[in-house]
Amino acid sequence: PIAVLLHGTGAGTHSWAPMIPKLADRLTLITVDLPGHGFTQSPRAFRPSLPNMCRALQALFAELKLQPDLIIGHSAGAAIAIHLVARHRQAPRLKDSINGALKHFDGIMRTLAPTIAKMMSFGGLAARLVSRASSGDDGVRKLIQNTGSDPESVAISPYAKLLQRRGHIQGALQMMAHWELTHILEDCSKLSMPIVFIASEGDKAVPPEVSKHATRQAAFGTYFELPSLGHLAHEEDPARVAEIILNAWDRVKVKP
Repeated sequence: PIAVLLHGTGAGTHSWAPMIPKLADRLTLITVDLPGHGFTQSPRAFRPSLPNMCRALQALFAELKLQPDLIIGHSAGAAIAIHLVARHRQAPRLKDSINGALKHFDGIMRTLAPTIAKMMSFGGLAARLVSRASSGDDGVRKLIQNTGSDPESVAISPYAKLLQRRGHIQGALQMMAHWELTHILEDCSKLSMPIVFIASEGDKAVPPEVSKHATRQAAFGTYFELPSLGHLAHEEDPARVAEIILNAWDRVKVKP
């Protein structure tokens, strides 16, 4: 079975490295750097909105002539996966959301965060400043700690390497500037296949209540909460996250 793995904002394919050995015996795994992230450039004049990210993935699937059986998304990657399935004619047999970023910022940050990101994304200076401030090991540890994850349980060097790439930071800022989640819960209600929502008790970036609410919207939603983990749960405890995903896949397989 083919599983496509979609990372979150500011990450890349490296974030799935701890889980790949846990899944590879059972699944054919395809990981991608989203447009503007990692070592994938954005097409000229590409606007990294949620629908456009989905169209880019559709084009990739067509080029590879593949139909995913599972789509596994982390954070913003989970939102992309849900929108992709609900509105772009993808029909996997199972969808998995790991600490899915399925809700806007609250309060004044709902207005300010995209605006700040948009202002920062227009020039290379902001990307250089962000890169300089956060690309060292200590800066990366601080960023990871701020998500509620344990920096000692997450590989630091891949993040440090990515944060040295101004193009990667620029891509993440552009994605933030164009992100719109108004209809994402409506998209959850349109899913006709099982969807597993995995949330972390200690997630400081996306609290578990977001996944709980989304589970209630989905017709075939199941919720799991992981104690003592943060936003990067799939990197902190890949065995536990993989176990949940594979157990859910086993249940789907036995259905007629």
